Amino acid sequence: MVAVSLLVATALHVTPLPTQADIHWIGVSAPTTNVVWLSGSQATIARSTDGGTNWEYFKPTNDNLQFRDIEALDANHAYALSIGENGDSRVYYTSNGGRNWQLRYRAPSTQFLNCLAIGHNGEAWVYGDSQEGRWAMVRSADGRNWLGASNVVDSAPLPDEGGLAASGGCIRYHNQTWAIGTANGSTARLLLKRNFGIRYRAIDTPLPAGPSAGIASVWPISHDHVVLAGGDLNNPAATPRLVRYQNGEFTALPEPSFAGALYSLTVRNNGDIIVTNPNGAGYLPATATDWHILSSADIWNSTCSPQYCYLVGKDGFVARISFDE
Repeated sequence: MVAVSLLVATALHVTPLPTQADIHWIGVSAPTTNVVWLSGSQATIARSTDGGTNWEYFKPTNDNLQFRDIEALDANHAYALSIGENGDSRVYYTSNGGRNWQLRYRAPSTQFLNCLAIGHNGEAWVYGDSQEGRWAMVRSADGRNWLGASNVVDSAPLPDEGGLAASGGCIRYHNQTWAIGTANGSTARLLLKRNFGIRYRAIDTPLPAGPSAGIASVWPISHDHVVLAGGDLNNPAATPRLVRYQNGEFTALPEPSFAGALYSLTVRNNGDIIVTNPNGAGYLPATATDWHILSSADIWNSTCSPQYCYLVGKDGFVARISFDE
């Protein structure tokens, strides 16, 4: 991939960043302008403090885990979530820039965790697949003590209701709101909770539903305004893949030209949207209806810092998006 520029209302510059080519990057977090963390296959995590020009690599464990989500607070503090059954779903934490990692939570052998989010006061939620007709989430009030949480939604889970661990985006905290997108059930549902609420409220959505279908990524703009992305992994033509929930109603948004369920969703502070999947990445300005294709690479996730955005994916793919604003 070579650096490219796209002329939109804001000029975009997409620049490839060299990393370990044998790692499938899935998680990405950019808490400040020049700090970016990556997580992925082979139990590997990377950190850059210069906007992705140089990287340090870490392995929190000798086990060959797949870290599908990373949530960084700054250059030194970060949480990483691995996925899988048989005790492979775990939460690790570092307070010294990745040099040392502590195992903060290890799920029981039958529990599969999908995604992790951290609130502004240190509260953390991990969304997992339901078990035996009960929700199987994990919550921490302070990042130290982690407990299972089952009675946290205003209705029971649907049969087989769980999540899509495609990008770690199926749970997110933003603007005093917690949002979760569900999958694999007969209906894809949005779970919403205010910061100090007791339980999540379950809302039926129009996104595709069923096995390997549903919501992969959520972005709460406020408690009554959420953008949702997803689709059906087994049916690339299934729609809608991108919708807006606002004031109790769902509206389908314009979709990018590349096919397939959308894995990740990032909404910039100005309302611009980035989506990705194994067929590429697209950028939709807030006031436009036409998508601009950023890449056709196999891209699983995206994130934005105050200055840059980043794309990550297979075969060590990482790219930085800069803006002329």
